[in-house]
Amino acid sequence: MARTHSATSSSHTHRPSPQPTTSTSPSQTRSPNSFSDATIHETPSHPSQAPFISLAGVPSTQQQNPNNTAGVVYLHPDYLRYNPQYGQKHQNGPVWSLANPLPHVVRNGMRGNQSQQDSSNETGGGSPEKNTPQAIEQDQDHPNINTSRDAAADEPPTFNPQDRGETSEKHQAQESTPDNRSHFNTWAEWRHYIRQELAEWLGVTVAMTLGLCAGLSTFTSQNQAGTFPSLAAAWGFAFMIAIYVAGGVSGGHLNPAITISMAVWRGFPTRRCFTYILAQVLGAITASGIAYAIYHDSIVNSANMDAVPQAQSAAKQAMVTVPKEFVHPVAAFFTEFIGTAILLGVIMALGDDTNAPPGAGMQAFIIGLLITVLVLAMGYTTGGCFNPARDLGGRLVTVMAGWGGDMFTEYHAWWVWGPWVADIAGGLFGGFVYDLVIFTGGESPINYPARRRKRALLLKERNLRKKAHLGRRKVPDLERAADEFA
Repeated sequence: MARTHSATSSSHTHRPSPQPTTSTSPSQTRSPNSFSDATIHETPSHPSQAPFISLAGVPSTQQQNPNNTAGVVYLHPDYLRYNPQYGQKHQNGPVWSLANPLPHVVRNGMRGNQSQQDSSNETGGGSPEKNTPQAIEQDQDHPNINTSRDAAADEPPTFNPQDRGETSEKHQAQESTPDNRSHFNTWAEWRHYIRQELAEWLGVTVAMTLGLCAGLSTFTSQNQAGTFPSLAAAWGFAFMIAIYVAGGVSGGHLNPAITISMAVWRGFPTRRCFTYILAQVLGAITASGIAYAIYHDSIVNSANMDAVPQAQSAAKQAMVTVPKEFVHPVAAFFTEFIGTAILLGVIMALGDDTNAPPGAGMQAFIIGLLITVLVLAMGYTTGGCFNPARDLGGRLVTVMAGWGGDMFTEYHAWWVWGPWVADIAGGLFGGFVYDLVIFTGGESPINYPARRRKRALLLKERNLRKKAHLGRRKVPDLERAADEFA
C-alpha cells in the first residue's frame, strides 16, 4: 500500500513516497476473487501500521496511489510462504458459478480423435493448415467440416481445461515452505476434498434460514410482521446473499434443478451431481431445523389461537409448499414447471458471455430479483417452490417434529411430482429452449453434430454398463451406429 511521507515541522526535507509495484512483478499477484483486482505485495514502510480491513471491500486505489485505477489488496511479504495455497483454484478447473459467466468446456460430443486429426494434417489430407486465412474462413462457414469420423471407442474422454491463473511466485512459495505441506491441519486436508459440497450446504442453510424465518414471521403473526410481497422479496434476497457466500467455491447452485441442468447443458461433472444434491438437501434440513427451533413458540401460539394442530396451522404455509385446495393438479404441476423453466433460462442467459452478461457482481443480484418476481407471479397457487431441496427439508423436519406422516401423502404426494418432477423437468426444459434458440456454444448437446451426439450417448451407455456390472451384452457397433447419423 502506498504511503506518502510529508515534511514535518522539524525537517524541511521532502522524502519521496515509495510507490507500489503495479506491473507483473514477483511482488504482485492476482486476487483470487476478481480478475480486475491487483494485489500489492510489499514491505510496509511503517511496521506499526496495521493493514486496512474494511467490510466495504477493496479500498479505492485513488486514496493510495492516484496513478493506479485498479483495486488492490494488501498482501504481507511472508504470506505466500506460510499460506502457499492462497489464490489457487480449489479444484484446478472450471466453476459453474451463478455469480460469474459459465465456463466453456470440451465434452465428448464435441471432440474427435486428436492424434488422427494431426496425422491427417501432416499427410496433407486435403484440409488447409490451421490458423491460415483459408482454414479460418472454412471453419467459420462450416464449423463441423473437419469433424473426425474415427471410431467412437477411440474418442478421448472429456477433460477440464487447466487453470492458467497460477503464477510462478505461488509455485516458488510452495517449494520454499519449510515442511512443504499444502494444508495447515487435518481438517484443512479433509475440507479440501469436500469444500464445494460444504459451500453448497452453507449457502442453502443461509438462504433457507432467512426465507423460512421470513415466512414463519409473516404467517404466525397473521401478516402483522410481513406480507406476501415482502415474503417474496425475502426469499429472493436470501438466495442472492447465499450465492455471494458460496458462488466462488461451488458455483452457488443451491438447487438440485440447477445442478442437474448444468450437468446436462453445460458439462458440469455428473459425478458431483449426487454430492451437490445431498449437500443441498442437508442444508435444507439444517435450515428448517433452525427456523423451526427459533419460531417454535410462535408456531405453538398460532396453533393454539386457531385451535388446530400445528400441522394445520398457518405455519405450515411457511415450512412446506402445498397447492391451494381449489387448484387443479395439472395447473399446479405446470406452475412449478414454467416457473423453474424461466429460472433456468434466465440463469443460462446471465452465464452466457456471448449474450449480454451483467457487470461484475451483478449476477447474484439479478437472480435475487428474478426469484422475487417468480414468487410474486407464480407463488400464490402452489407456494412458489422452484427448488426440490427447499420443500423436502421442511417436510422432513416437520415429520420429526411430530406433524405426522401425512406430510408426505397429502395432495396426491405433491412433494414428489411437484417440487421434484415438475421443477427438475422444468429446469431441463428451460435450458433446452435457451440453447435451442440462442446459445451457440459447442458444449451444449443441442449444438453437437448428429454423429457426435450418437457416439457420445453410446460411449456413456457402455461406461455405465461397465460401472454397474449389468452384464456382458455388447453395445451395438459404435462406428456403424454413428455412421447412421453422418
